[in-house]
Amino acid sequence: MLAALILAVFTPSAHAQEGMVQMGGTSGTPDFYVIQPGDTLWDISTRFLGDAYQWPQLWSYNEYITNPHWIYPGNRIYFHLGDALTPPGASVEQIQDVPYQAQREIVPSNDADCDFPARFDAVRSGEHLTAPGVLGAPADFNARGKVMAATTPGVSIGEGEYVYLKLDDMNDVECGTLFNLYRKVGKNVRTGNGARSVYRVVATVRVIRVDDNVATAELRDSFVETNRGDLVGDPIPVDVTVDVEPPHGDVEASVLARLTVEQRLPGTYETLFLDRGTNDGVDVGTALYMVSQKDGMAPTLSKPDSRLPERVTGRVVVVRASENSSTAVVVDLGQEFTTGMHLVGTPNQE
Repeated sequence: MLAALILAVFTPSAHAQEGMVQMGGTSGTPDFYVIQPGDTLWDISTRFLGDAYQWPQLWSYNEYITNPHWIYPGNRIYFHLGDALTPPGASVEQIQDVPYQAQREIVPSNDADCDFPARFDAVRSGEHLTAPGVLGAPADFNARGKVMAATTPGVSIGEGEYVYLKLDDMNDVECGTLFNLYRKVGKNVRTGNGARSVYRVVATVRVIRVDDNVATAELRDSFVETNRGDLVGDPIPVDVTVDVEPPHGDVEASVLARLTVEQRLPGTYETLFLDRGTNDGVDVGTALYMVSQKDGMAPTLSKPDSRLPERVTGRVVVVRASENSSTAVVVDLGQEFTTGMHLVGTPNQE
């Protein structure tokens, strides 16, 4: 373990940190850092990059460091946060003729060092999240018609344009009535309630005119472009505010589907659909860890290996919940994932 094997060099005095400048809006960030006795890439990544797991990237920037377990006091690690012309990065400048002999030393550990370091356990109050999707059937959002035409000549219809809605029932429709537009994405998903589909919330529309069997509406709050043929249904809450807490407890779940199926790689703040709901103790605000038991060489391709411990790779928070399924948003992510990703309240719980 890199955290357990560190470099210890005995020297009568520590080097002074030089080149202290203001960078990235934060004072006290060094322009470069002079390596001190006992430093490791793990520690330096934690201190300056804010994430110990960035040490491989820090190492990859620097051809000078041939072995990440061996770095030498007196050498300098330069940091720059980047700008419009220069990407973020770091580099190492070697100071020649460093008169030290390096050796490894095993540092005594405490209990906190005897497991994976804690990840994604920060508390964030009042976080605003958007989940423009639903897992279900048309009846779940009371689908009652389709977009039959639009005023725009293009295929894609944008915010501020007008659409004509062909509705099955006009009795409760009047000027000012709000609807959501929905579109099915991806394949059917098997849930505890049988086959369900992922529907994207395309936009919110406001009715401005009602005629026989046709309502004219203005597109508002578009999430993606509207198309003729999109379903018209009752509005569901898309924007939510929740407190993000550290996960806990014995709840387990799996990712049934992603909203952005057209994007190969998932990302932070993506909407997910889980196979657990209120019947399983999952409700709005429930936080769960993404955990992996895979070889990191190809985590999206390899299968879980039950011999490996669960390693935290992300965190999600539930924003909507039904009896047997729920909708969640990825709030922290450290590694790619796929449909079927395992979620837990407490990793490695016996």
